[in-house]
Amino acid sequence: MEKEDKDLFFKNITTLNESDITSFQLFALKRHTIIVATIITILLCGLGAGLCFVNTYVGSAIIIAGIVGGAFFFPYLSREQIKKQNAVLFSGGKYVNEFDFYENHMKVTNIDEEREEDYYQTFEYQNIYKLVDFQDFIFIYVSKNQSFLILKTGMNKGTITELIDFLKNKNIKYVDKKSLGEIKKKK
Repeated sequence: MEKEDKDLFFKNITTLNESDITSFQLFALKRHTIIVATIITILLCGLGAGLCFVNTYVGSAIIIAGIVGGAFFFPYLSREQIKKQNAVLFSGGKYVNEFDFYENHMKVTNIDEEREEDYYQTFEYQNIYKLVDFQDFIFIYVSKNQSFLILKTGMNKGTITELIDFLKNKNIKYVDKKSLGEIKKKK
């Protein structure tokens, strides 16, 4: 343990509440939500257009339902479902991950006060898929479909800028989405 602490370059302890986790999941599912919403819209609009030849009112109503349902209602329902699910799963509790960054690998420890032992995983940098910088968080993708969320303010050793530079130097693909979702003011 003593040697491991000496080799430690960066440390981050990320504590997330259910709202943070919901934001994380919504970001991760954004592409899926857009695709499903588009398919719903296209299918209902196509059905409505076909029915316009039989009954104009019914066809028009289905087209409107397709646009409203696919573009607005489905994304809203998805978001609310995730919020509800997280409220049940976490019920006011905290989700804590500790990230330790060494020369050739990172160690992610899930800290759970209810378990006797903490659960941890180790990932070699060469196997990390990409790094996404998004608002107050860093997403570290350990595969195309699995990522860890690091809160930028959770740094205990080193700074977030130094950590990002360190990971970039390990040839990890870096994607900057810091300004995504912000409203840009006109001068």
